[in-house]
Amino acid sequence: MSRLSVVAMLLAAEVLIAGMAVYAVGRNGATFAAGMHHSDFVPSSIAPVAAGSAPHVVIDDGASRVAVSRSDDGLVHVNDLTQMRGAIFSGGPYPHLRVTRTPDGVRIERPRAPDISFFVFGFSVQKIEVQVPAGARVEIARCAGADVTGVAGGVSVHSTDGHVTLADLSGSVDVRSDDGYVKATNVRGDRLALESEDGHLALDDVAVASLQGTTRDGRIEAEGLSVSRDASLQTSDGSVRVTLAPSADLTIDASTRDGNISVDGSTVDGDDSAQRTVRVGAGTGQMRLATADGSIHIFTNGESQDHGL
Repeated sequence: MSRLSVVAMLLAAEVLIAGMAVYAVGRNGATFAAGMHHSDFVPSSIAPVAAGSAPHVVIDDGASRVAVSRSDDGLVHVNDLTQMRGAIFSGGPYPHLRVTRTPDGVRIERPRAPDISFFVFGFSVQKIEVQVPAGARVEIARCAGADVTGVAGGVSVHSTDGHVTLADLSGSVDVRSDDGYVKATNVRGDRLALESEDGHLALDDVAVASLQGTTRDGRIEAEGLSVSRDASLQTSDGSVRVTLAPSADLTIDASTRDGNISVDGSTVDGDDSAQRTVRVGAGTGQMRLATADGSIHIFTNGESQDHGL
């Protein structure tokens, strides 16, 4: 393709974008000129908040990626890293974060952005950082992906669009991603629940009493997994690979509709579909592994085990 053709295509794309904008707002009685303006968003500076050693911190910003870590001074720090520069078409200015002291902690939220908003020329980065006391309970009501580390009071996350990573956490942890993978590393506590509508699940060095992991589309991988009470790992499309921590004590019910099941590298059933029960140690705890399309691989780290129908 010639350079002239590429330039022509780019110009045509710009004309198309502008035309779509005129059409979209013209139907509501607005004009393109009224909505087009230069944007140079400068985040507001937010003072640290004293909310005690174990505050309930609620974060609600569906357009931003959220990073949560432990603070060094026992305060809640909020840093808006959002950047927007260029020619933008929108129904109004991009809103600033609001930070409010609540009876039990802190609420961090961004008011709803204008419904129609896109860049013709320019760029945008939408991200916030929050530092909390170690004992904080963190609730991310909405976000566009999240990274949470070093929190001991429990975590809940709902990502509407973006992956979620968790590290060095304790307490009850409940995470859902509508579109993106979920990864948990060094998590300790009573309960861990992970769910992805479209993405794989990865667990590394997780020790909990109860575990629930579900994905509609993606593999599930767990290394050094320790569960004392009950667990369920299930995918609609993908393989399941679980390596148990030493001294595991579980009865594992494994099933696949299309694949096989192996234990410590040995295939239990060579058929295209299989269902088996594997006992590791005394078999006190209960674990269910299931996939609709994929194989299941279980590694017991040499612990005594038997398997059968």
